[in-house]
Amino acid sequence: MPTAREMLPAIGQTVRVGFETLTIDCQVLDVKSAYGKIRLCVAPIAGIGSQWVELSRLRESSVTLTKV
Repeated sequence: MPTAREMLPAIGQTVRVGFETLTIDCQVLDVKSAYGKIRLCVAPIAGIGSQWVELSRLRESSVTLTKV
């Protein structure tokens, strides 16, 4: 599993996040590590609001991880 520091390049990128039966295109606003899990703050591309989600909720992503 990547570290939060390795996830920094994800900020600003588009990801698909699963919310129950929905998959929503979102932009990554921030990343952090909490309780040993990577979390991303995402906002929908079309819509309003933001939410912290665990990395495991990503359905698709073109995010490239690099060692920092």
